[in-house]
Amino acid sequence: MIKNFFLADDDRDDTDLFGEALRKIDNRIVFRSAANGKELIEQLHTAKEKPEIIFLDINMPELDGWESLKTLKRNENLREIPVVMYSTSAAFIDGNRAIKEGAVCYLEKPFSFVKLKDFLQELTHSSKDELIETLKLIEASKKHNIVVA
Repeated sequence: MIKNFFLADDDRDDTDLFGEALRKIDNRIVFRSAANGKELIEQLHTAKEKPEIIFLDINMPELDGWESLKTLKRNENLREIPVVMYSTSAAFIDGNRAIKEGAVCYLEKPFSFVKLKDFLQELTHSSKDELIETLKLIEASKKHNIVVA
């Protein structure tokens, strides 16, 4: 089961909702967040334990999601962490770019707390080894606007 999440998003409300959804799923889930990509990279370099999955908003100050993704994929110690690009722009616009640049998928931010919780719950029931298959099943269900590698 995936139990260690990291979200980089400058929108405090979105971050709070994400954390609340994970707490409702299982209060033992580890959730860390950063307000931008620069903060994300700094925290990852000093973390005792790496997250199992990273969610990256695209539009953030200082270091946006695209630059953060490039930085993660260039770093030998961080490149293996699966990254989900997570933004309000339509999946058909940024989805293919996200996959091409190394993300495991692009998720258009769900429009409701219930949909976000549903998506995250499906992920928590997956193992890191089954992540891509789980994401493909979610994509096939058409319940979420998602593009998978």
